[in-house]
Amino acid sequence: MNLRKVRLKLVRVFDSYSSLDVPIVREASRCGLALIGGTATQLLARKYHVRERRQRSINDLDFITSGISNKRGIEIFKKALDKWNFSPIKMGDSDFMLNYENKSDGVEVDVLISYETGLMNQFITVNGILVIDPCYAFLTKVQRISSGLSTKNVTDKQDINTLYDVIESMGRIEDLEELLSNSNLDISEEDLNKLLQEDE
Repeated sequence: MNLRKVRLKLVRVFDSYSSLDVPIVREASRCGLALIGGTATQLLARKYHVRERRQRSINDLDFITSGISNKRGIEIFKKALDKWNFSPIKMGDSDFMLNYENKSDGVEVDVLISYETGLMNQFITVNGILVIDPCYAFLTKVQRISSGLSTKNVTDKQDINTLYDVIESMGRIEDLEELLSNSNLDISEEDLNKLLQEDE
C-alpha cells in the first residue's frame, strides 16, 4: 500500500535505532521542535545526496525550539514523552532544557529551549520533518569550535564539512557567506577555510 511506502521512506531519511525514533521526530515536528545535531545533519545529507562523514548517535535525539513563541508546543511534547514512558534526567525539565530518557528502549531526548528572537525562522521542513536550517547549523557549530567550548571537535568538524556540502547542493553558499559576515565570529577566514579542509 502507498501508506507503507511513505512510512518506509521516512525511516530511511535517518538511521532509526528504536521503535520510538520515528514517532518522536514526527511528534516533535508537529509541536514546533526542530531536529538538530547528528540526526539533522544525516537527514540533510540524505535529502541533498552528499556524503555522510559520520553516523548519528544511536541513542539520542536532539531538538531546539523557541521558549518565547512555542510554550504550548513544548507542553504537548512533554505529554507525548510521558505517554512513551520517558522520565526527566540530568538537567531534567527547566526553562532552558528538557532532558528525558526511556531506559527500556534506550532513547534519550534533549530539547534546547532558546529565547533568541526569530529562532523559528531558522527552521525548514525536509521530508515532512522540521529541521534546523543548514546555514544556521553551520554557524552554530563554527561558533562552538571557535569559542573553545566544544567537547566534540571531531564530530563538529565532520558536520561542518557535511553541512557545507548540503548548502552548496542547495545553491545557498551566498546565504551562508552573508550569515557568517553578519555574525560576530571569533575565527579568521583562513582558519575557517582550514576547518573546511579537515575532512576527517
